[in-house]
Amino acid sequence: MSNILFRSADLSPGTGRTVFGTVVPYGQVAEVSDGGGYTYQERFEFGAFGRSISERGSKVRLFTGHETRKLPIGRAVELQEHVDGLHASFEIAATRDGDDALELVRSGVVDSFSIGFRGVRDRRDGDVVVRTEAALMEVSLVGMPAYPGALVAGVRSQSLVIPRSVAEARLSLLEW
Repeated sequence: MSNILFRSADLSPGTGRTVFGTVVPYGQVAEVSDGGGYTYQERFEFGAFGRSISERGSKVRLFTGHETRKLPIGRAVELQEHVDGLHASFEIAATRDGDDALELVRSGVVDSFSIGFRGVRDRRDGDVVVRTEAALMEVSLVGMPAYPGALVAGVRSQSLVIPRSVAEARLSLLEW
């Protein structure tokens, strides 16, 4: 089941500057930190970003390493919820920082996503905080994701899509 929540009218596949993949896998449990030293188990459910994205999907920006004090390197051009997770495409700006990030993705050095969000609704499932609604604030390219399934799938090029299989991406994490 797929629910397209946001798709830019000027989505331009084939520019070679569009990075895509699974931003948040649904159903996976990860150990995360609140930034203050407290760690806990967390999982997102299908539909957690529905309202947030329908209301402000066009405003979601792409950063590197959650460096939100710097200018973003790109913007969301497509956000879709599938039963396995939130999938997204980002157009990367033709700037020095954007070019550097794109080269790191193309070379496989950076192969994952992480999100900045504000929790809206959650529930407990034993020791796990289950996010049922969250406000998506930003997405970042990262080298080490909290969720192993938050992977860059590829870069759309002018004539084809260059996908990385989930297995290849996970194998590269294990080889690290």
